[in-house]
Amino acid sequence: MRVHMSQQDVIYHKFAALYLPSLVSRFLEPPTLPPNSPEHLTVDFKLNNPYIEMMGVVSHTPYFSKFLRSDEPVAQGGKSLLTMVVERLLEVAPFWDKKMDNPPIDREPGYYQSAAGTSIQLISTLLVIFVKEPVNSPVLINTDRQKELITWLRKWKRRYSQEFLGRVSDRALGQLEKHPIVMHEVMQMRRLWKNWEFCGKDGCDKTDTLKACSR
Repeated sequence: MRVHMSQQDVIYHKFAALYLPSLVSRFLEPPTLPPNSPEHLTVDFKLNNPYIEMMGVVSHTPYFSKFLRSDEPVAQGGKSLLTMVVERLLEVAPFWDKKMDNPPIDREPGYYQSAAGTSIQLISTLLVIFVKEPVNSPVLINTDRQKELITWLRKWKRRYSQEFLGRVSDRALGQLEKHPIVMHEVMQMRRLWKNWEFCGKDGCDKTDTLKACSR
């Protein structure tokens, strides 16, 4: 049964409000696959799993941004999310890159491009949320890992320029290299997610000279 987009959004918001801490925790420490699972599937599952897919689905909700910026103990998992996604992507990137050109018979063409694109899209979202973090913040990607990531992003941007993987690689690359146009868009998106453009009081539609009356 198809659900209208507005109804879907209600579901996504409710899910994020109730289960976001558990969702992030499950991603950081995914369950063990059955002992007879092939090794490559076990490695892939650390990054390509239902938890990252669901984080992508709810990443537009205000709960996601507020959870990641929160200092509450329940939200501490979010502080390692960016570095963990990057670490796992760099771990599988050489293998996935080969499989993009020669997909195994049990995977349809485009499977690994989609898997890599999903993780890069989440990285891009996290870079928006953490854009104001201090340079040496442990939340951010360290210099060596960032260089490795940029190498893969450049490669996939060139090879898949007309596809989803190429587009998200291009955007994440612009964020990491601080391209002015991209960073302007990032700051606008951050303001939108933090709800700075609208009053938070019920029934108020003011968009200028905003006060703190709703806090």
